[in-house]
Amino acid sequence: MKNRTQHGNRIGLLIAVLFAMSVLSGCKTSKYQPVDVERITAAAEREPAVPETAAEDEAAEAAVRDTMAAESETPGTGEDTETETAGSETPEAETSPAEEDRYEPADETVIVTADVLNIRTEADQNAPIYAQMKKGTYLHRTGTSDEWSRILYEGKTCYVATSMIEPRENPASEPGIAGIGLWGDPAGGASGTPFNGHTVAVDACYQAKENTEREPIGPSSDTMREKMDEGATGTVTGVKESELTLTIARKLKLELEDRGYEVVMTRESNDVNISNSERAEIANVSGAEIFIRLQANSMENSGVYGALTMCMTAQNPYNAGLHDKSYRLSKLIVDSICGETGTKNRGVQEVDNSGAINWSQIPVSDVAMGFLSNPDEDRWMQDDGYQEKIVTGIADAVDTYFATEN
Repeated sequence: MKNRTQHGNRIGLLIAVLFAMSVLSGCKTSKYQPVDVERITAAAEREPAVPETAAEDEAAEAAVRDTMAAESETPGTGEDTETETAGSETPEAETSPAEEDRYEPADETVIVTADVLNIRTEADQNAPIYAQMKKGTYLHRTGTSDEWSRILYEGKTCYVATSMIEPRENPASEPGIAGIGLWGDPAGGASGTPFNGHTVAVDACYQAKENTEREPIGPSSDTMREKMDEGATGTVTGVKESELTLTIARKLKLELEDRGYEVVMTRESNDVNISNSERAEIANVSGAEIFIRLQANSMENSGVYGALTMCMTAQNPYNAGLHDKSYRLSKLIVDSICGETGTKNRGVQEVDNSGAINWSQIPVSDVAMGFLSNPDEDRWMQDDGYQEKIVTGIADAVDTYFATEN
């Protein structure tokens, strides 16, 4: 009888503990605030149905500045940038010591001489084919041997047959030939527009899957941050930022090519793994004269809308010498986009914690085309006609930039 009573007491205690745990687990709160969709009704003449008052607008401007200064690469997270010493986290080596012994180091642009070149994941003719390049396109070679060459392709280390490529010193100076081999057709695009002498690098920010590994935010920096996150998602449409930026980047590429520009794309697919520093490096070695990065914004305040651009400050510790040209490019772009679309002009934000900006060696502008957290602007940015206005605005700004370059 005593044992049975003790057993009953144990069961009762277990039930009490489980009940308490269930109550506690139900008390957890989400770190995300629900979007008040009812506050934002259908757009009319491209103006939000609930316009910001002067006080609300001033508060929104301050919130946008604070958000961009705190987290320019991951809009809307509200998390502080973490700082670590460079030695506290060792990045994974791209190549092993044994492999380095096999290849003579190289840092050069090569042109494909074969009709079709297989880019393989390993230096083996039976290795999987990662991509194929046609004759006349360019690749970035990082190592060479008699049989195989090591290349950097879409941020990955890959291999091609050495006999099917040749060195080229200055691809940007050769009209009619594409830039580094991710980017396809000869300069001038399908329309056959003659090359106008200028090359533009375009980055569709973010990618399908985040990369939580960390890298310095600038050359020799002790401050580390994630290599790449997956970006925001449209509050109404559910479209991912990586998908939106790639869609508009492709349209911008065609528009610029039709105007005679050579266009270098950092990615042509969402299924890539390319960090911010690697995207900047693609632009740096491509022969491009300017670097345009496309992204969108997101904030907890769903009433905030508008376009803005970003560049480095005049005191940037990594590339302050690019400030004046980067600022001029950024100002031209945001003014032109807002003139075309009618969205709110939030101006140029100057930041020093953007990895891609800090690693850039050419004038650069981060273009935040609108807020995915605003239901109206989310819908607008998915509309083909609105996307064409964004593209036209950017292309017109690029024309003006080069026409007035001192």
